[in-house]
Amino acid sequence: MTGENFNEELVGILAVMAEPVRIRILQLIASRGTVCARDILPEFAITQPTLSHHMRLLVENNLVTEQRSGRYSCYSINHDTVDQISGLLASLNEPPIVATTPEGVEAARRKTEARRTKMAGAQALKKTSSVPIPQKLVEGPDLDRLKKNKKKKLKDKDKEKKKDKKKKK
Repeated sequence: MTGENFNEELVGILAVMAEPVRIRILQLIASRGTVCARDILPEFAITQPTLSHHMRLLVENNLVTEQRSGRYSCYSINHDTVDQISGLLASLNEPPIVATTPEGVEAARRKTEARRTKMAGAQALKKTSSVPIPQKLVEGPDLDRLKKNKKKKLKDKDKEKKKDKKKKK
């Protein structure tokens, strides 16, 4: 993982970690080393399918590794992924890089301008909607007319029923 793809993948992993139950599952696994699913389930007030869902997301995002042991799955923390997340978070504490040479200042200016241009494009996209604006106003049905028509139909039905009853007699 390099550059932007590195951050996008880590952002996805952080999104998976945003669920409190998954954080607690990760803490449990980290505290015990390797844990089988059957030992995780009693620690939480969730069903087995829900645990399986959480574990599948953790495995798919490389937060934990899965080892099959007969009918059971055992899990352990994937330290490579945890180290990448730690590195990303640690980089947020690093001081900014300041360009001191004229070439560095120019490169920083171009990069900032490119970022602003990209952001302006993104803002323009947000202002336009993918839903077209109607060309003319569409009016709803005339409810009073519909009610009158319904009453009229009911009266007509009643008249028909009365005629049928008279004919049968």
